[in-house]
Amino acid sequence: MGKIIKKIMTAIIFILCGMIIFRCCMVADKSTFKDLYVTDDLKSAYSGGESVMYTVDVKAEISDEGYFSAYGFYYNPEASEAQFAARWNDSAYEYTEMEEGHEYVFYLLNETTGETYEAKCVDSTKKMIYNYRKYIVSDCVIGEADLIKIVMELKDGDKSTQFLKHAEQPLEEYKVKGKLLKELSE
Repeated sequence: MGKIIKKIMTAIIFILCGMIIFRCCMVADKSTFKDLYVTDDLKSAYSGGESVMYTVDVKAEISDEGYFSAYGFYYNPEASEAQFAARWNDSAYEYTEMEEGHEYVFYLLNETTGETYEAKCVDSTKKMIYNYRKYIVSDCVIGEADLIKIVMELKDGDKSTQFLKHAEQPLEEYKVKGKLLKELSE
């Protein structure tokens, strides 16, 4: 009888460890929508030859208030277009008292100039308890020394913010290659 209990306890421990590892992997997953999304404006920018695409390494893992995470930022000054991906847990609906499936509004805030730029959702998916969205921001200007935040509007005028680019953080050139370069050049 003691051997059976020992085997059951060992199995429970392995299952719990597996669940914890799986959860940790889900929290760290930023692969969905991390790549550049091809738009007509980007195609126009690349049609005349070489265009420069920029990116930054988003240092903040999660918004200040903990409601969402943004990553996969790209900016093309010729197209005046920025892109980013956002992810939030289903628990955000509980905390904000919003109905599950509610589409939150996101926008970029340039704290240096005070300008805001509306973000439009172009793709979405859901994995387990996480909601993923790909956003495009048109007609935006981001300078090298600008402080950029992503803002998620919650309920009753509340907002959740995440630093995307610090003022002293340089924009890094992103080399568009292979299949993506071919798509942009078509």
